[in-house]
Amino acid sequence: MAGSTTVTEPVANRRVGIPLVLMAGIFWSLSGLVYRWIEVATAWQVLFYRSLSLFCFIALWLVVRYRGRLIGVFQSAGRLSVLGGLCLSISFSGYILALDQTSVANALFILAAAPFFAALLGRVLLSEHIGWTTSLAMGMAALGLAVMAGNELAIGRGLGELFALAAALGLAGLTITLRMRRTTDMLPAILFASLFATLFALTGMLWDGDSLILTPKDLSLSISLGVFQVGLGFMLYTAGSRYLPAVELTLLSLTEVIVGPILAWLGADEVPSVTTLAGGALILLAIVTLAVLGQRHQPAKTPP
Repeated sequence: MAGSTTVTEPVANRRVGIPLVLMAGIFWSLSGLVYRWIEVATAWQVLFYRSLSLFCFIALWLVVRYRGRLIGVFQSAGRLSVLGGLCLSISFSGYILALDQTSVANALFILAAAPFFAALLGRVLLSEHIGWTTSLAMGMAALGLAVMAGNELAIGRGLGELFALAAALGLAGLTITLRMRRTTDMLPAILFASLFATLFALTGMLWDGDSLILTPKDLSLSISLGVFQVGLGFMLYTAGSRYLPAVELTLLSLTEVIVGPILAWLGADEVPSVTTLAGGALILLAIVTLAVLGQRHQPAKTPP
């Protein structure tokens, strides 16, 4: 009886974890399509209501989850949660602004390169070693970025790619703060990120003279981006990550980058260019290479 329990339990866990992470990737991949459905609202307005609704969603989740321990959670997360939130707010803001200036495929593929920026920052700030596998994958990703950005610059564009690059760097910064505080629940960082992004978007709205009033359709779509696309996607990913190793999480979360451009193509008639597909394929190949080969060459963990 005990032997059968030992064999079947991991399988049952995987059957729970894989669908949860896949569903998280699907929710995340909806961002580009939903943004293309917005009719009148500006990027600043969308960012404001997306961030504000995410703030309310995460705040409610924290209250329900921790109740009387809420203050202790923020104390444990410490200043790093504020720094991580600032980095993630840059990612939130840069991504929405990128969607306003470039294709969904370009924005997602560049955002997918965030792990390689995190590796570089980890080397500089944390003195983390960069192995040959990571170096190879970083070179492939850099080539993919050059292919995509080079084409945009050649036709006199590139602002969207710059925003997407800022989003990737912000996500890499969050990764570094998480590494510096591995044993602490950093969910407060998400709360701070949504707060900072809300304030940043409000500043942009005031600068451009945008109104707080949106059409019912644009308002509902903007709120859905915060609650469902980011908030619920994050909850599903967090739940699924308990059952799967890091390499599988990396590969399964690629559904966001793969499905996102397809949804924008089918639902908004946005066809990716040849250079976007070529550069994106190199970035995806780099991530798969890093996940698979990096797992094989990962050194054995020492007992804590």
